[in-house]
Amino acid sequence: NLEDNQLQALTADIFHPLNELRTLSFARNQVSALPPGVFDCL
Repeated sequence: NLEDNQLQALTADIFHPLNELRTLSFARNQVSALPPGVFDCL
């Protein structure tokens, strides 16, 4: 759960250790763009 963390940017490898991730919420953050390949490991 990444809700309400005031996130503005993500690195391309942020999800690499989370290859079993099934649900993700970015609600109430300020991420406006995602880097290419950010979800490739999922």
